[in-house]
Amino acid sequence: MRLTAAGHRLTARSLQRRLILLSVAQPVLCDDRSKPYGWSIAPHAPPTMGDMSIQEAVTLKLAERYLREVIPADLLDDLKHYFSHADLKLKDESLYRAWLGKVRLIPATQPLQKPAISRLVLANAYAGVLRGWILNVTYRGRDEGKAKTYEIEPLAIVVRGNVTYLVAQFPWADDVTLMAMHRFSAIKPTGQKIRPRPDFDLDAFIASGALGFMPTGAQRVHARFYDGAGAHLEETPVSDIQTLKTRADGEMDLIVTIPVTEQFKWWLLGFGDRVEVIEPSALRSEIHDRLTRAEKRYRKPEQQ
Repeated sequence: MRLTAAGHRLTARSLQRRLILLSVAQPVLCDDRSKPYGWSIAPHAPPTMGDMSIQEAVTLKLAERYLREVIPADLLDDLKHYFSHADLKLKDESLYRAWLGKVRLIPATQPLQKPAISRLVLANAYAGVLRGWILNVTYRGRDEGKAKTYEIEPLAIVVRGNVTYLVAQFPWADDVTLMAMHRFSAIKPTGQKIRPRPDFDLDAFIASGALGFMPTGAQRVHARFYDGAGAHLEETPVSDIQTLKTRADGEMDLIVTIPVTEQFKWWLLGFGDRVEVIEPSALRSEIHDRLTRAEKRYRKPEQQ
């Protein structure tokens, strides 16, 4: 009654979610011995509990700006109150409010606009990952003309640049695949639990080169950079175990063992004539062929 009088519109379920969220960071205790659960403030709670600090307000505003894509929809809804509270906390704090205007995260590559994703699709996908539910989906692959409907077992969410991917497997297979979220036209949770995958490690999956579009085994790569194009690799290595050698002629050799993904090839091609792949021979031939085809196109008269 007091919450309603104060202007808060909460159901019993949404109130429980907020209390659970609050108990993660605050000394709030849950008595779950019987239902409905009882909630209380811990005896050791500070007298200022409930008063958001400046540090918490700044952190919440940065999270609102940069972490929206990785927060489940129901939690994001519950956090709106805290985001608003953070705004009020920073209203008279000009020093820290100004900080929010002095910090930006920008992509290292050419910025692309985000593809459109249905809010319901995104919410149901996140719910499936969070609760381990099998999902009934309608999905159209990039090279497929017609969407197909089937069931998948969601394992994780990965945000790469402006594209969000669902990491999943099919109930009849063990292979893990990437599915672009914007290619789903419908996602419905079935309520059925996915198979346990204790052997699946998201970090290992990413390290395998999966986000380079196709997982591939690591290969030893020797690339030679010209005109200072590789100088940045001394400060921003491509790998923790790379080797850089400056030649007598001033050029730089990179030797590294790395998954040779499409993303890695794009990176090499981005240097144009300022890099030469020495080995492996298959990669050298592929880069040579791509650049040769490009050179032939540029020899043609300009076409309007």
